[in-house]
Amino acid sequence: MKNNFIDDLIHSVTRVVAPNVPLLKDVLVIGGMPEKTQNLQYLSHNRDTTVARGRSCEFCAVAVINNRRAEEWQLTGYPKKISRWVFSTRWTRNPLDLFLNNLRCDPSVMAVLAGATSNYTLLGILTMTDLHGSGRTNRRAQYICPVVAVPGIDADALKTIQAFEAANEIKKSGMIGLPLYRKTGSQIAGT
Repeated sequence: MKNNFIDDLIHSVTRVVAPNVPLLKDVLVIGGMPEKTQNLQYLSHNRDTTVARGRSCEFCAVAVINNRRAEEWQLTGYPKKISRWVFSTRWTRNPLDLFLNNLRCDPSVMAVLAGATSNYTLLGILTMTDLHGSGRTNRRAQYICPVVAVPGIDADALKTIQAFEAANEIKKSGMIGLPLYRKTGSQIAGT
């Protein structure tokens, strides 16, 4: 496996969060890149936590997406409508499922992936927790957002990716044992 793929993916993550480079490199080497016929390759469980400006930031690299198959992987038509209903914040409690589905249903983001010069994109999840606040009236807010790290894209493509990430931010709230997810961005980006 070529290390320049890995270095490019790690470098593209730094626009959002400063990752633990040795840990992320190990996860990418062990997990590997998707084969030509695979849409994505899931990565082993990993977590890198940092504290900055009154927030705890936890970054998890979850999958490597094969940009060469982005057009075939995109959802359109009836399958898109069904997946939007099934993978809704009303029913789904797994942020990875929500983010992957929203990514596949967003034609502008899929066009960026298909047109990227790199063969791979790293999908991560960034969880930010406010460290100040406790009790019933002042609970700690937790925000979960996707990180779509596409190496070597231009400014317009980067704006599209950033708009997708902002539109898919989720605020987690609720009682212990019964989490509720609420999107803080626009409900459906790219439709």
